[in-house]
Formats: sequence, C-alpha cells, structure tokens
Amino acid sequence: MTDTPSGDEPASKGTVNEFHYFREQVYTCTGEDQIPNIYDQWAEKYDEHCSSVGYVGPANLASVASDIISEKSARILDAASGTGMVGEELKKLGFSCIDALDPSQGSLDQSKTLDAYTNYICDTLDEHRTQIQDDCYDAVVMCGAFGIPFHVTASCFPELIRITKPGGYIMFTMSTKILEEWQDRVTAAIDSFIQQGIWELKEMRWILYHVHDTISEKAKVTILRVKER
Repeated sequence: MTDTPSGDEPASKGTVNEFHYFREQVYTCTGEDQIPNIYDQWAEKYDEHCSSVGYVGPANLASVASDIISEKSARILDAASGTGMVGEELKKLGFSCIDALDPSQGSLDQSKTLDAYTNYICDTLDEHRTQIQDDCYDAVVMCGAFGIPFHVTASCFPELIRITKPGGYIMFTMSTKILEEWQDRVTAAIDSFIQQGIWELKEMRWILYHVHDTISEKAKVTILRVKER
C-alpha cells in the first residue's frame, strides 16, 4: 500500500501526522460538547488530511448506495455529513437531491463549496427529534460516525426510522476500529426493531475504508429497509 491510492503525488509526512493528531483528538475527547469544536477546527484541512491516508470509505459507501437506490432523483440525507465527502461522491454518481446534517457548522460551511447538497442542517443525531419532517427521505446514509466517542449510537435509530419513508433505506458504516466494541449493542438494537416489524435487514457488505501504510481498515455497511407502517 502507498500514501496515494489515487495515483496523486505522495502526501507529506506532516499532513499524515496532522490527520492522526486530529483523529486522536476525536477518539479521546471527554465530552459531547467538544466534538463540534474539534471538527470546526479541522474542517478546512479535513479533506486534505483524509486524502493523505487513503480514506476511501465515503466513495465506497456512495457506491453501495448507488447499487441499492435505483432512482437518481431519490431524496437522500447524508447524516453526519462532515465536509461533504459522501455527498460529493453521490453527486458524481448522478444523485441530485441530497441534504446534509452535521453538528459542526464549520464542516457544513466547508461542504457548501461542493454544491452537492440542497439543505444544510446543523444538528446532532441521537434520541431527540430533529426539525426534519416525518417520512422525508428515500434513504439515509452515514459514514464514519457510528461508535466513535460522543458521535452516533443506536439511540438515533427511532429518529432515522421516523424521517425515512416506508420502503426507504438506512445504511451506515462501522469500521474495524470500533466494530468489536459496538457490534453486539448495535446488533441488539437492530434486532429489536426487526422483531417489532419496523424494518428489515437487507444485507451487509464489507468495503475498504482506509488504505494506507499507517492505517488500514475495512468497514461493515449495514443496509436496512423501513417497512410500511
């Protein structure tokens, strides 16, 4: 593996180190209120830093979404959208109606340069009710947020179900870095809603997530379909 899976000039060691510095800040933070501030500070350099360590998760999740969602006019929420890496990839694949939701206003502002989203929603995803209307989206996609400290947990499932249309899809990544710790809890929550007849598990796929000498990870993509209600 190399520093540049895309074939660009090799990333500088300093840029790679900066990525790992900020990532460590994210994983070791001690309070929910710190998260938006970390990403606000990181937003301007986030894409450059992630590119330096072969962060291919957003592109690969977008590819999975394109396989699952047949209509390019489908309304999609990019949840925990960050600087818009997933949205940018969805746009490249022909999707034209994508909204962004993230608690970091700095990241949302940075994503506006991509012109990939229709609406920008600054909010968290947890047990609280967002401003989003019921049955609003044909699909919700989420990359890189599940299981990270003070990011997203299974507490957001009722809200994701509420805002997704019957027959719509919810899909999210869980990287190998956090999978062992979170797998049982997330699976139990998913199974609970399956037993209630609220959604069904369509499939799970493995994707490449980070491809670099200093960080090599895969991620499991869980794909759920909301049932008629």
